[in-house]
Amino acid sequence: MAEERLQGESPPSPPSPPSPPATRLTVLLCGDPTAPQQGRLGAALSRRGHRVIVADAPGVAATIRGEHGAACEEVVLERPRWPGAIEAWLARRAVRSLGVDVVHLNYLRPRYRLWARMRGGPPYVATAWGSDLNDEDFPRTASYRQGVDEVLCGASALTADSAPLLEKAQQRRARLEAPEVSASLVLWGADLGAFDRSRAAAASGVWRARLGLPEGSKVLLSPRQCLPHYHADRIVRAFAESRWAEGGVLVLKLYGRAGEEEDRARLEAVAEAAGVREQVRFAPPSAYGELPGLYALCDAAVSALEVDGFPSTFCELLAMAVPLVATDLPAYRGLLGTGENALLTPAGDHAALVKALDRLLTDGEFAARLRSQGAAWAREVADWEACVDRFEGAYRAAAQRGAQR
Repeated sequence: MAEERLQGESPPSPPSPPSPPATRLTVLLCGDPTAPQQGRLGAALSRRGHRVIVADAPGVAATIRGEHGAACEEVVLERPRWPGAIEAWLARRAVRSLGVDVVHLNYLRPRYRLWARMRGGPPYVATAWGSDLNDEDFPRTASYRQGVDEVLCGASALTADSAPLLEKAQQRRARLEAPEVSASLVLWGADLGAFDRSRAAAASGVWRARLGLPEGSKVLLSPRQCLPHYHADRIVRAFAESRWAEGGVLVLKLYGRAGEEEDRARLEAVAEAAGVREQVRFAPPSAYGELPGLYALCDAAVSALEVDGFPSTFCELLAMAVPLVATDLPAYRGLLGTGENALLTPAGDHAALVKALDRLLTDGEFAARLRSQGAAWAREVADWEACVDRFEGAYRAAAQRGAQR
Protein backbone atom coordinates (compact mmCIF):
# COMPACT_ATOMS: atom_id res chain seq x y z
CA MET A 1 0.00 0.00 0.00
CA ALA A 2 1.37 3.45 -0.86
CA GLU A 3 2.31 5.63 2.08
CA GLU A 4 0.05 8.55 2.92
CA ARG A 5 1.00 11.70 1.02
CA LEU A 6 2.60 14.50 3.00
CA GLN A 7 0.22 17.28 3.90
CA GLY A 8 0.68 20.23 1.58
CA GLU A 9 2.21 18.21 -1.23
CA SER A 10 0.57 18.71 -4.59
CA PRO A 11 -0.93 15.54 -6.03
CA PRO A 12 0.84 14.29 -9.14
CA SER A 13 -0.68 15.29 -12.43
CA PRO A 14 -2.56 12.42 -14.07
CA PRO A 15 -0.45 10.49 -16.57
CA SER A 16 -0.98 11.16 -20.24
CA PRO A 17 -2.99 8.50 -22.06
CA PRO A 18 -0.51 5.93 -23.36
CA SER A 19 0.14 5.53 -27.04
CA PRO A 20 -0.78 2.05 -28.22
CA PRO A 21 2.40 -0.02 -28.52
CA ALA A 22 3.39 -1.35 -31.93
CA THR A 23 2.89 -4.83 -30.50
CA ARG A 24 1.32 -5.47 -27.15
CA LEU A 25 3.61 -7.68 -25.08
CA THR A 26 2.92 -9.84 -22.08
CA VAL A 27 5.91 -9.15 -19.84
CA LEU A 28 6.71 -11.19 -16.75
CA LEU A 29 8.75 -9.14 -14.25
CA CYS A 30 10.94 -11.39 -12.12
CA GLY A 31 13.67 -10.00 -9.86
CA ASP A 32 14.50 -8.47 -6.50
CA PRO A 33 11.12 -8.22 -4.71
CA THR A 34 12.29 -5.17 -2.73
CA ALA A 35 13.63 -3.11 -5.66
CA PRO A 36 11.45 0.00 -6.19
CA GLN A 37 12.61 0.15 -9.81
CA GLN A 38 10.43 -2.85 -10.64
CA GLY A 39 7.33 -1.01 -9.49
CA ARG A 40 8.17 2.02 -11.61
CA LEU A 41 8.92 -0.10 -14.66
CA GLY A 42 5.83 -2.24 -14.30
CA ALA A 43 3.62 0.83 -14.05
CA ALA A 44 5.25 2.44 -17.08
CA LEU A 45 4.80 -0.69 -19.20
CA SER A 46 1.19 -1.06 -18.11
CA ARG A 47 0.42 2.55 -19.04
CA ARG A 48 1.87 1.89 -22.47
CA GLY A 49 -0.66 -0.86 -23.03
CA HIS A 50 1.45 -3.91 -22.24
CA ARG A 51 0.21 -6.72 -20.04
CA VAL A 52 2.38 -6.85 -16.91
CA ILE A 53 2.67 -9.91 -14.66
CA VAL A 54 4.72 -9.74 -11.45
CA ALA A 55 6.30 -12.96 -10.20
CA ASP A 56 6.78 -13.67 -6.50
CA ALA A 57 6.74 -10.02 -5.41
CA PRO A 58 3.43 -8.92 -3.85
CA GLY A 59 5.05 -5.72 -2.59
CA VAL A 60 6.01 -4.73 -6.13
CA ALA A 61 2.51 -5.49 -7.39
CA ALA A 62 1.01 -3.41 -4.57
CA THR A 63 3.29 -0.50 -5.49
CA ILE A 64 2.28 -0.68 -9.15
CA ARG A 65 -1.41 -0.60 -8.25
CA GLY A 66 -1.40 1.63 -5.18
CA GLU A 67 1.40 4.15 -5.55
CA HIS A 68 1.46 4.35 -9.35
CA GLY A 69 -2.19 3.61 -10.09
CA ALA A 70 -1.46 1.10 -12.86
CA ALA A 71 -2.68 -2.43 -13.57
CA CYS A 72 -0.77 -5.67 -13.18
CA GLU A 73 -1.31 -9.37 -12.49
CA GLU A 74 0.54 -11.65 -10.09
CA VAL A 75 1.81 -15.20 -10.22
CA VAL A 76 3.63 -17.43 -7.74
CA LEU A 77 6.49 -19.37 -9.34
CA GLU A 78 8.92 -19.97 -6.50
CA ARG A 79 8.13 -23.00 -4.35
CA PRO A 80 11.34 -23.62 -2.39
CA ARG A 81 9.93 -26.63 -0.55
CA TRP A 82 9.07 -28.45 -3.78
CA PRO A 83 11.60 -30.58 -5.66
CA GLY A 84 13.37 -28.51 -8.33
CA ALA A 85 12.02 -30.52 -11.25
CA ILE A 86 8.42 -30.09 -10.10
CA GLU A 87 8.93 -26.37 -9.41
CA ALA A 88 10.34 -25.91 -12.92
CA TRP A 89 7.48 -27.90 -14.49
CA LEU A 90 4.88 -25.79 -12.68
CA ALA A 91 6.64 -22.57 -13.72
CA ARG A 92 6.70 -23.70 -17.37
CA ARG A 93 3.01 -24.57 -17.24
CA ALA A 94 2.20 -21.19 -15.66
CA VAL A 95 4.04 -19.06 -18.22
CA ARG A 96 2.53 -21.04 -21.09
CA SER A 97 -0.99 -20.65 -19.75
CA LEU A 98 -0.40 -16.92 -19.21
CA GLY A 99 0.98 -16.45 -22.72
CA VAL A 100 4.18 -14.75 -21.56
CA ASP A 101 6.11 -13.20 -24.47
CA VAL A 102 9.23 -12.21 -22.56
CA VAL A 103 10.59 -12.49 -19.02
CA HIS A 104 12.60 -9.65 -17.50
CA LEU A 105 15.09 -10.86 -14.89
CA ASN A 106 16.02 -7.70 -12.99
CA TYR A 107 18.79 -9.28 -10.86
CA LEU A 108 20.49 -12.59 -11.58
CA ARG A 109 20.75 -15.47 -9.17
CA PRO A 110 21.29 -19.22 -9.49
CA ARG A 111 17.67 -20.21 -8.94
CA TYR A 112 16.77 -18.42 -12.18
CA ARG A 113 18.48 -21.28 -14.00
CA LEU A 114 14.98 -22.64 -14.49
CA TRP A 115 14.53 -20.05 -17.27
CA ALA A 116 17.77 -21.10 -18.97
CA ARG A 117 16.84 -24.77 -18.71
CA MET A 118 13.16 -24.44 -19.57
CA ARG A 119 12.56 -26.31 -22.81
CA GLY A 120 10.24 -24.28 -24.96
CA GLY A 121 10.14 -21.50 -22.37
CA PRO A 122 9.85 -17.78 -23.15
CA PRO A 123 12.94 -15.70 -24.01
CA TYR A 124 14.26 -13.53 -21.23
CA VAL A 125 16.13 -10.26 -20.76
CA ALA A 126 18.88 -10.39 -18.13
CA THR A 127 19.53 -7.11 -16.30
CA ALA A 128 22.76 -7.55 -14.37
CA TRP A 129 23.59 -5.83 -11.09
CA GLY A 130 27.07 -5.30 -9.73
CA SER A 131 26.43 -7.86 -7.02
CA ASP A 132 25.74 -10.41 -9.76
CA LEU A 133 29.00 -10.09 -11.65
CA ASN A 134 31.55 -8.18 -9.53
CA ASP A 135 32.94 -11.27 -7.83
CA GLU A 136 36.00 -9.36 -6.61
CA ASP A 137 33.76 -7.12 -4.50
CA PHE A 138 30.98 -9.60 -3.68
CA PRO A 139 32.70 -12.97 -3.12
CA ARG A 140 30.58 -15.91 -4.26
CA THR A 141 30.99 -19.65 -4.13
CA ALA A 142 31.98 -21.50 -7.29
CA SER A 143 28.52 -23.06 -7.52
CA TYR A 144 26.86 -19.64 -7.19
CA ARG A 145 29.04 -18.19 -9.99
CA GLN A 146 28.27 -21.20 -12.16
CA GLY A 147 24.56 -20.67 -11.64
CA VAL A 148 24.77 -16.98 -12.57
CA ASP A 149 26.81 -17.86 -15.66
CA GLU A 150 24.12 -20.29 -16.75
CA VAL A 151 21.43 -17.64 -16.34
CA LEU A 152 23.57 -15.12 -18.20
CA CYS A 153 24.27 -17.48 -21.09
CA GLY A 154 20.60 -18.36 -21.57
CA ALA A 155 19.54 -14.73 -21.98
CA SER A 156 18.16 -13.51 -25.30
CA ALA A 157 19.09 -9.89 -24.52
CA LEU A 158 21.19 -8.08 -21.90
CA THR A 159 20.92 -4.75 -20.12
CA ALA A 160 22.88 -3.05 -17.35
CA ASP A 161 22.99 0.43 -15.83
CA SER A 162 26.72 0.96 -16.39
CA ALA A 163 29.00 0.40 -19.37
CA PRO A 164 31.65 -1.59 -17.41
CA LEU A 165 29.01 -3.94 -16.04
CA LEU A 166 27.47 -4.48 -19.47
CA GLU A 167 30.92 -5.18 -20.87
CA LYS A 168 31.63 -7.66 -18.10
CA ALA A 169 28.37 -9.50 -18.86
CA GLN A 170 29.33 -9.74 -22.53
CA GLN A 171 32.85 -10.93 -21.71
CA ARG A 172 31.56 -13.68 -19.42
CA ARG A 173 29.20 -14.87 -22.14
CA ALA A 174 32.04 -14.83 -24.67
CA ARG A 175 34.29 -16.90 -22.40
CA LEU A 176 31.52 -19.47 -22.15
CA GLU A 177 31.05 -19.39 -25.94
CA ALA A 178 27.48 -18.10 -25.73
CA PRO A 179 26.26 -16.42 -28.93
CA GLU A 180 26.14 -12.65 -29.18
CA VAL A 181 22.81 -11.03 -28.26
CA SER A 182 21.47 -7.50 -28.07
CA ALA A 183 23.18 -5.61 -25.20
CA SER A 184 21.91 -2.21 -24.04
CA LEU A 185 22.95 0.37 -21.48
CA VAL A 186 19.68 1.32 -19.77
CA LEU A 187 19.54 3.69 -16.81
CA TRP A 188 16.82 3.69 -14.17
CA GLY A 189 16.10 7.32 -15.04
CA ALA A 190 13.99 10.08 -13.55
CA ASP A 191 10.43 11.21 -14.19
CA LEU A 192 11.30 14.71 -15.36
CA GLY A 193 7.80 15.98 -14.71
CA ALA A 194 7.81 14.88 -11.07
CA PHE A 195 11.46 15.67 -10.36
CA ASP A 196 11.19 19.36 -11.12
CA ARG A 197 12.51 21.72 -8.47
CA SER A 198 9.92 24.45 -8.96
CA ARG A 199 7.02 22.01 -8.74
CA ALA A 200 8.38 20.48 -5.54
CA ALA A 201 9.01 23.75 -3.69
CA ALA A 202 5.89 23.57 -1.49
CA ALA A 203 6.57 19.95 -0.52
CA SER A 204 10.14 20.83 0.47
CA GLY A 205 8.75 23.14 3.17
CA VAL A 206 6.67 20.27 4.53
CA TRP A 207 9.81 18.10 4.69
CA ARG A 208 11.71 20.87 6.52
CA ALA A 209 9.02 20.97 9.19
CA ARG A 210 8.81 17.18 9.34
CA LEU A 211 12.55 16.84 9.97
CA GLY A 212 12.66 19.75 12.41
CA LEU A 213 15.24 21.70 10.42
CA PRO A 214 16.07 25.27 11.44
CA GLU A 215 14.80 27.80 8.93
CA GLY A 216 17.51 28.82 6.51
CA SER A 217 19.92 26.02 7.47
CA LYS A 218 21.97 24.43 4.68
CA VAL A 219 21.02 20.79 4.07
CA LEU A 220 23.36 18.03 2.91
CA LEU A 221 21.64 14.78 1.90
CA SER A 222 23.01 11.23 2.05
CA PRO A 223 20.35 9.61 -0.19
CA ARG A 224 21.63 6.03 -0.38
CA GLN A 225 21.13 3.09 1.98
CA CYS A 226 22.65 3.06 5.47
CA LEU A 227 24.14 -0.42 5.00
CA PRO A 228 27.83 -0.65 6.04
CA HIS A 229 29.17 -1.02 2.50
CA TYR A 230 27.43 2.24 1.54
CA HIS A 231 29.83 4.03 3.94
CA ALA A 232 27.38 6.50 5.42
CA ASP A 233 29.68 6.58 8.47
CA ARG A 234 32.35 8.22 6.29
CA ILE A 235 29.82 10.82 5.21
CA VAL A 236 28.96 11.63 8.84
CA ARG A 237 32.66 12.11 9.71
CA ALA A 238 33.30 14.21 6.61
CA PHE A 239 30.29 16.39 7.42
CA ALA A 240 31.61 16.89 10.95
CA GLU A 241 35.00 18.06 9.64
CA SER A 242 33.61 20.26 6.86
CA ARG A 243 32.21 23.76 6.80
CA TRP A 244 28.74 22.21 6.64
CA ALA A 245 28.96 21.52 10.37
CA GLU A 246 28.90 25.30 11.00
CA GLY A 247 25.13 25.50 11.22
CA GLY A 248 24.24 23.00 8.52
CA VAL A 249 22.31 19.73 8.78
CA LEU A 250 23.06 16.25 7.42
CA VAL A 251 20.00 14.19 6.41
CA LEU A 252 20.41 10.41 6.04
CA LYS A 253 17.71 8.63 4.02
CA LEU A 254 16.03 5.54 5.46
CA TYR A 255 14.27 2.91 3.36
CA GLY A 256 12.37 0.75 5.86
CA ARG A 257 14.28 -2.46 5.16
CA ALA A 258 14.87 -5.18 7.75
CA GLY A 259 17.79 -4.43 10.07
CA GLU A 260 17.82 -0.71 9.32
CA GLU A 261 17.32 0.30 12.95
CA GLU A 262 20.67 -1.28 13.83
CA ASP A 263 22.35 0.76 11.11
CA ARG A 264 20.65 3.91 12.38
CA ALA A 265 21.90 3.28 15.90
CA ARG A 266 25.42 2.70 14.55
CA LEU A 267 25.38 5.98 12.63
CA GLU A 268 23.94 7.88 15.59
CA ALA A 269 26.91 6.66 17.62
CA VAL A 270 29.31 7.84 14.89
CA ALA A 271 27.62 11.27 14.88
CA GLU A 272 27.80 11.46 18.68
CA ALA A 273 31.52 10.66 18.65
CA ALA A 274 32.10 13.28 15.94
CA GLY A 275 30.21 15.92 17.92
CA VAL A 276 27.39 16.46 15.39
CA ARG A 277 24.58 14.31 16.74
CA GLU A 278 22.19 17.28 17.00
CA GLN A 279 22.85 18.17 13.37
CA VAL A 280 22.06 14.74 11.94
CA ARG A 281 18.51 13.80 10.91
CA PHE A 282 17.06 10.60 9.47
CA ALA A 283 14.45 10.99 6.74
CA PRO A 284 11.82 8.27 7.26
CA PRO A 285 10.91 5.78 4.54
CA SER A 286 8.77 7.55 1.98
CA ALA A 287 6.72 6.85 -1.11
CA TYR A 288 8.25 7.58 -4.49
CA GLY A 289 5.98 10.59 -4.96
CA GLU A 290 7.40 12.20 -1.82
CA LEU A 291 11.03 12.12 -2.96
CA PRO A 292 10.94 15.32 -5.07
CA GLY A 293 9.99 17.34 -1.99
CA LEU A 294 12.86 15.87 0.01
CA TYR A 295 15.37 16.46 -2.78
CA ALA A 296 14.18 20.04 -3.36
CA LEU A 297 14.99 20.75 0.29
CA CYS A 298 18.67 19.90 -0.18
CA ASP A 299 21.57 22.17 -1.10
CA ALA A 300 23.82 19.22 -2.06
CA ALA A 301 23.94 15.43 -1.91
CA VAL A 302 26.78 12.99 -1.30
CA SER A 303 27.40 9.28 -1.97
CA ALA A 304 30.50 7.39 -0.78
CA LEU A 305 30.10 3.91 -2.27
CA GLU A 306 33.17 2.10 -3.57
CA VAL A 307 31.18 -0.42 -5.65
CA ASP A 308 28.06 0.65 -7.52
CA GLY A 309 25.94 0.62 -10.64
CA PHE A 310 24.40 3.90 -11.75
CA PRO A 311 21.49 4.53 -9.37
CA SER A 312 18.20 6.15 -10.25
CA THR A 313 18.86 8.37 -7.22
CA PHE A 314 21.58 10.19 -9.17
CA CYS A 315 19.26 10.70 -12.13
CA GLU A 316 16.59 12.16 -9.83
CA LEU A 317 18.96 14.42 -7.90
CA LEU A 318 20.51 15.85 -11.07
CA ALA A 319 17.05 16.39 -12.55
CA MET A 320 16.24 18.37 -9.38
CA ALA A 321 19.41 20.47 -9.88
CA VAL A 322 20.99 19.19 -6.64
CA PRO A 323 24.83 19.37 -6.77
CA LEU A 324 26.29 15.91 -6.25
CA VAL A 325 29.51 14.65 -4.65
CA ALA A 326 30.25 11.01 -5.45
CA THR A 327 33.12 8.55 -5.55
CA ASP A 328 34.99 8.33 -8.84
CA LEU A 329 33.95 4.83 -9.92
CA PRO A 330 34.23 3.00 -13.25
CA ALA A 331 30.44 2.59 -13.30
CA TYR A 332 29.98 6.37 -13.41
CA ARG A 333 32.42 7.08 -16.21
CA GLY A 334 30.82 8.36 -19.35
CA LEU A 335 27.85 9.49 -17.24
CA LEU A 336 29.30 11.67 -14.47
CA GLY A 337 32.20 14.02 -15.08
CA THR A 338 33.89 15.96 -12.30
CA GLY A 339 33.24 19.66 -12.74
CA GLU A 340 30.69 18.88 -15.45
CA ASN A 341 27.60 17.49 -13.72
CA ALA A 342 29.10 16.26 -10.41
CA LEU A 343 32.17 16.47 -8.18
CA LEU A 344 34.00 13.15 -7.99
CA THR A 345 36.50 12.11 -5.31
CA PRO A 346 38.89 9.13 -5.06
CA ALA A 347 37.47 6.10 -3.26
CA GLY A 348 38.30 6.11 0.44
CA ASP A 349 40.03 9.53 0.35
CA HIS A 350 38.62 11.24 3.44
CA ALA A 351 40.46 14.52 2.94
CA ALA A 352 39.25 14.78 -0.65
CA LEU A 353 35.67 14.16 0.44
CA VAL A 354 35.84 16.94 3.04
CA LYS A 355 37.42 19.28 0.49
CA ALA A 356 34.70 18.52 -2.06
CA LEU A 357 31.94 19.21 0.45
CA ASP A 358 33.57 22.49 1.41
CA ARG A 359 33.85 23.56 -2.21
CA LEU A 360 30.14 23.05 -2.84
CA LEU A 361 29.35 25.17 0.20
CA THR A 362 31.83 27.99 -0.38
CA ASP A 363 32.09 28.25 -4.17
CA GLY A 364 28.65 29.46 -5.17
CA GLU A 365 29.52 29.91 -8.83
CA PHE A 366 30.81 26.33 -9.10
CA ALA A 367 27.75 24.91 -7.31
CA ALA A 368 25.44 26.88 -9.61
CA ARG A 369 27.24 25.48 -12.65
CA LEU A 370 26.80 21.93 -11.37
CA ARG A 371 23.10 22.56 -10.78
CA SER A 372 22.58 23.86 -14.30
CA GLN A 373 24.69 21.23 -16.05
CA GLY A 374 23.29 18.40 -13.94
CA ALA A 375 19.72 19.32 -14.86
CA ALA A 376 20.67 19.58 -18.54
CA TRP A 377 22.31 16.13 -18.38
CA ALA A 378 19.17 14.61 -16.84
CA ARG A 379 16.99 16.02 -19.59
CA GLU A 380 19.31 14.67 -22.27
CA VAL A 381 20.31 11.28 -20.83
CA ALA A 382 18.04 10.23 -17.96
CA ASP A 383 14.47 10.89 -19.11
CA TRP A 384 12.54 7.92 -17.69
CA GLU A 385 10.29 7.63 -20.73
CA ALA A 386 13.35 7.23 -22.97
CA CYS A 387 14.72 4.61 -20.56
CA VAL A 388 11.45 2.65 -20.82
CA ASP A 389 11.78 2.87 -24.61
CA ARG A 390 15.15 1.11 -24.27
CA PHE A 391 13.68 -1.63 -22.09
CA GLU A 392 10.94 -2.14 -24.67
CA GLY A 393 13.63 -2.41 -27.34
CA ALA A 394 15.40 -5.10 -25.28
CA TYR A 395 12.11 -7.02 -24.92
CA ARG A 396 11.47 -6.96 -28.66
CA ALA A 397 15.05 -7.99 -29.42
CA ALA A 398 14.71 -10.90 -26.98
CA ALA A 399 11.33 -11.93 -28.40
CA GLN A 400 12.70 -11.84 -31.95
CA ARG A 401 15.71 -13.93 -31.00
CA GLY A 402 13.48 -16.36 -29.12
CA ALA A 403 11.34 -16.79 -32.24
CA GLN A 404 14.44 -17.43 -34.35
CA ARG A 405 15.75 -19.94 -31.82
